[in-house]
Amino acid sequence: MPAYFSIEYSFPYNDFSINFTQEIYETIFEDFPFKSGYWNSERNSLEEIIAWNSKLLSDKFKLGFDQHVKHNYKQMLLQSDQFSHLRLFWMYRTDEIVLHLILPENEVELENHYWKFKREQIAPLLNLSLKIWEKHELNMVQTYKELGESTEIEHVLKGELTASEPFSIIKSGIFENHHNDQDNREKIVINKGMLIIEKEYMDLLDKSR
Repeated sequence: MPAYFSIEYSFPYNDFSINFTQEIYETIFEDFPFKSGYWNSERNSLEEIIAWNSKLLSDKFKLGFDQHVKHNYKQMLLQSDQFSHLRLFWMYRTDEIVLHLILPENEVELENHYWKFKREQIAPLLNLSLKIWEKHELNMVQTYKELGESTEIEHVLKGELTASEPFSIIKSGIFENHHNDQDNREKIVINKGMLIIEKEYMDLLDKSR
């Protein structure tokens, strides 16, 4: 299994509705269309995956330690000319719905520079994240590599940094508590929140709008 780069989308649970998963998927499919189910879901249609995941989210389902993964949220693969493996899967956390978009880390990482990214690979991911942010209600968007991790919302509310490798987006009311500074990142006011992005990728924002 390769190392993965992750984009984590956090939605407030009170925004959930029967059409929630379908509406989020439809926004993503504008950039990366549905390809197939994945990992115990290969034979499922898109409609079956939507219905299954909607039911689990409505039940606030969390996979138990002794439960088989076949009971978990159904994953899917997306079509992409840029990425060899682009995968989506859901999770429920307390009062929060989390959607993970993952892809091979080496497809965004600049060769021989662990902390640098390929600009042409980050641009469509930033574009997609801004599109989801504009169309839907989110708490945060965070990005991180295999050895990194996201920061839970309760810790961000206490002032801890979001995972921003190389960008994150924070809802206005949450950002007000985000006191720590990151010298190599810019903070840009956008609709409903704040974009935090590494300075050397600032010009990608103009290309994404």
